Amino acid sequence: MPETVNAIEIVRQSQQGYSIKPFIIRADDGYSYFVKGLAKSGGPALISEAIGAELGRSLELPIPPWRLMNIPPALIAFSTVPNVEDLAGGLAFASRAVESATDYSLSSINSTPIELRRKILLFDWWIRNEDRCLGDLGGNVNLILDGQGHLNVIDHNLAFDRTFSCDDFMSSHVFRECRAYFRDYVTRQECSQMLHEAISNWGTITGLLPDDWIYRDQDQIDLTEPTLADRLEILEVFREERFWGPL
Repeated sequence: MPETVNAIEIVRQSQQGYSIKPFIIRADDGYSYFVKGLAKSGGPALISEAIGAELGRSLELPIPPWRLMNIPPALIAFSTVPNVEDLAGGLAFASRAVESATDYSLSSINSTPIELRRKILLFDWWIRNEDRCLGDLGGNVNLILDGQGHLNVIDHNLAFDRTFSCDDFMSSHVFRECRAYFRDYVTRQECSQMLHEAISNWGTITGLLPDDWIYRDQDQIDLTEPTLADRLEILEVFREERFWGPL
């Protein structure tokens, strides 16, 4: 299991995010985290967060460290923070807060290394994550800059989307202009090897997940969907031409 930390102060609910607004919580390891609770997010979203973070870090993407967080029921019960009941239900997903973070905008793109842009595009395509869009009218890019201007990649709760649209992805992804890079056969072979190495740790990655996220209820009979097998099937598509064709 990843290190489990304990919540000691629920600071406030963040305005970051659309479908799920995380809470800023101080933990007993001295760090602050953006936290999504099981009661509001549901197991599938938290699984997507954890798997996305682990696979992304395997690809050497700058994803903040994450932890499982235990939030004592008494801390929730006595908190005056609005919507705090969203944090109930069991272990939560906690992403370490990035200090002095600022928003990523269109003007940030050219200062982002091209190799990193390409890798993020490939990563989101691989895990079926449409939630990294940015255009002239704005968007939900889920990228932030730290105090030194370094990129951080966050929020993967909408990955492994069964309603994933290739067309929408290609028209809205913040780094869509990088797709021509993947038309080269040698590049595809190199990227395939990189994805193969990342997915080779699948058993270790899924072993990090709490049972409360994997099963629908405490009886631990019915699995949440998409199941881990469904997710692995999605990831394995990189071995086929249909994965690379639209890129």
